[in-house]
Amino acid sequence: MQIHKSGDKSVTFFTAYMQLVLQANITSVENLEKYMVQHFFQNDISSLGTITLANFKQALQIIIRNEE
Repeated sequence: MQIHKSGDKSVTFFTAYMQLVLQANITSVENLEKYMVQHFFQNDISSLGTITLANFKQALQIIIRNEE
């Protein structure tokens, strides 16, 4: 999936995106963060700015809580 890299990504965006990744590609939440850093952030987690990074981390916590 191609993502437009400009602008801050919201918590809602990341939550929905990571749920799709879990359903399609990744079988565990443990591997989700590694996958997102590698494929979404292209191995540079700060590349999209501090707001997007904070929203990503918040969404990841939501995903983790929902999987418990």
